[in-house]
Amino acid sequence: MRRPKLARDTVWLASSDGLAIILGLIGQVILAKALLQSDYGLLVVILDAFATMYILIDAGLPTILARDVPRSPGASKQAVRRVLKLQAFIAIPFLLMSAFVSTSIWDDAPLELLLACAIIAFGHIMSYPHKAMLRALGEARIESFLKLLERAITTFLYWVFLTKDYDSPTIYAWGFSIGVFISLIGTLWIGERLARDENGKLSDDWKSNKSLFIAALPFAVTLGILPYVTKLEKFLLAALTNYDDVSLYHVAQLAWIAGLMLPQAMRAALLPYLGEVRDKPEQFAKRMLTAHHWTLVLLPVGLVAGHVIVSISIPRFFDSDYSQAVEVFDILLAGWAMTLLSIPWYVALQAGHSPWRFTSLIGMIVIGAGVSGWLLIPEYGVMGAAWASLIGCSIMLSFSKLLCGDDERLTDVLAIFCVISCYLLSIGSWLAIIGLLTVIPAMKSIDFLLAQNHNSEEE
Repeated sequence: MRRPKLARDTVWLASSDGLAIILGLIGQVILAKALLQSDYGLLVVILDAFATMYILIDAGLPTILARDVPRSPGASKQAVRRVLKLQAFIAIPFLLMSAFVSTSIWDDAPLELLLACAIIAFGHIMSYPHKAMLRALGEARIESFLKLLERAITTFLYWVFLTKDYDSPTIYAWGFSIGVFISLIGTLWIGERLARDENGKLSDDWKSNKSLFIAALPFAVTLGILPYVTKLEKFLLAALTNYDDVSLYHVAQLAWIAGLMLPQAMRAALLPYLGEVRDKPEQFAKRMLTAHHWTLVLLPVGLVAGHVIVSISIPRFFDSDYSQAVEVFDILLAGWAMTLLSIPWYVALQAGHSPWRFTSLIGMIVIGAGVSGWLLIPEYGVMGAAWASLIGCSIMLSFSKLLCGDDERLTDVLAIFCVISCYLLSIGSWLAIIGLLTVIPAMKSIDFLLAQNHNSEEE
């Protein structure tokens, strides 16, 4: 019987995300070439708005599923079906509300464009329960394939539309929706085939719908806030500047999100891995420590590779209107470093016995980034948005450690080095090489990981 494994599942998720992100970047290049800059910015904002509205349909239930099913895999079928039914019921008012809100805000946008964007967001949300279940059963490899399938179909359709000289954002949005729904059908079909019905017993949180919603409430509130961690700056740019700035920031953020695929894969793999031992403090702490050392190993690799790849690829694949995106990315790169370093504590708050602490963490991140963006964007535009994002990431690292009661200081020092180095990269200074000092703790972490017994739980 397969069980969740941090290294194995992270490799699967990160590998597929890496390929999917490459395809996604190709798709974004196609969109940037096919659409006017203002149309591109409008499409980005509408997609993000629907994703933000519909995320509440999640209700935190897939997170509970990913956390609890590893301890009772025989109950996975009843758990995933129950979550899916509850989410379908929750979706009804949100679908009706979004129809009214979207047509009111974008009254001059084509109705077909709004409908396609709504279908994309809804399809993603309804796939979450079965994807969480697959991860909880140790089948992250299948989730990885399904993610890659969606992106491959979408990118292929974008290419077809470009060759036919289509320049309407509506056409491309419908192409995206086709990829999402083919992936959704595959997720439901494979998930149902692999789900187990062996009379396994779930925790007391699953005794009734009421107790389940209460247990999921911290994650539901968190999910209502979480999209703003990556989308808030674009909303503020749209409100305070223009859609051209939104598209410029989006191109820089695309590269940043491409780098985030590794931290996100580690988070996804670490949640069931920690959830499996949430009632065993010693094993919980041991697994957190292993994750911490992995983040230190990956830090210098990500900093160097991120800057080199983006400084070459953006000027090559995007036109001169997006040249500033490299400087914006360098500031966001420091935020990537803090996101990576925060993983053990961030996921420990999710998997632990006080999930409201996780909710408060996300709230602080959004408030910090929002206030910073409101103050910085009118004065500094797109660069102000990048610094606001970095401030939010610094809050993520500092307060996740604080809420876990950990006084570890190495990551704080590394975070400072990363900010200084990335700022120097953004202004083209050779002094940015001080970021290579992060190699020293990385080497020590490699020694620690190699010293682990190959027959331990991690293997």
